[in-house]
Amino acid sequence: MIVVTGATGHVGNTLVRELNKRGIKPRIVIHEPTAVMEAVRGLDYEEFKGDTTDADSLNRAFKGADIVYNCAAWISITPGMYEKLRRVNVDGVVNVLNACKLNKVKRLVHVSSIEALGDPGEGVVATEEMGFNPDRAMLEYGVTKAEASLLVQEEAKKGLDVVTVCPVGIIGPYDFRPCQMGTMIMDFKKGKLPAYPGYGGFDWVDVRDVAQGILLAGEKGKKGEFYILTGGHTTNREMMQILEKVTGSKMPKVALPYWLMSTAGFFAEFYYKWTGKEAVITRDSARILKSDLRASSEKAKKEIGFDPRPVEQTFRDHYDWLMENKSR
Repeated sequence: MIVVTGATGHVGNTLVRELNKRGIKPRIVIHEPTAVMEAVRGLDYEEFKGDTTDADSLNRAFKGADIVYNCAAWISITPGMYEKLRRVNVDGVVNVLNACKLNKVKRLVHVSSIEALGDPGEGVVATEEMGFNPDRAMLEYGVTKAEASLLVQEEAKKGLDVVTVCPVGIIGPYDFRPCQMGTMIMDFKKGKLPAYPGYGGFDWVDVRDVAQGILLAGEKGKKGEFYILTGGHTTNREMMQILEKVTGSKMPKVALPYWLMSTAGFFAEFYYKWTGKEAVITRDSARILKSDLRASSEKAKKEIGFDPRPVEQTFRDHYDWLMENKSR
């Protein structure tokens, strides 16, 4: 029996879809009944009410499980959210690890993030050799993902059969909430994007390839190892050019320098604190783009057969899905 946590999220619901394609009906641990209706509507699953922050519910949910895919996480770039992030991304992972041990789960696949490795440094391509380091993280979110990933590795040393995957920036269809990139794509289409960062860039990966990578890690990954999942890199200007081609809308004419993006992020942080809204831009997010992060999936390709699709195709598929599902 297979259990999926975080099944109503972008990665989680895509993973359930991939499992269904293989004829597998997973048990999904959910704590947001309203989200289930949309993100996993029509899919084949066994619903189990629970939460990774509730140890007792996980102990019951994992009973009889052969493999657990832990996709549950909370993502935020808003400053000052460390304690709330830690409750889900660290304490929740501790509960997952303990429930796996209690129920003698044969294998755990933990979904971490490239953020757990932190900033590799200018001109350096991130690889698994960097290891997890909270001190290198560029966001509080990254700190919590690094802390959790180190705990996972410690349990592997003690005998738990666990494999970790670290996706880069995730884009692609089945984006029901939508994510920040999904919102940005729709703003681009509607001409509501007044400017873009004229510096740096990032690595991106298709959510469907992440789901495949998770399954491959479960099937072929080496105990205690972790695998970076990336589809490729774009500068921010290249991303705008791709979206111009994909959406048919013109890219913004204004390209903002780093100092201006960072200044805007500084003042935006006061706005988010005052309104309680989720951050879209902060000083840290401006710095992440400046890092121009690049990563390698060579280890994943060699050891588990990871084979991502081209980034431009993913942007097109993400846009097409949003137009079909979010613009009605």
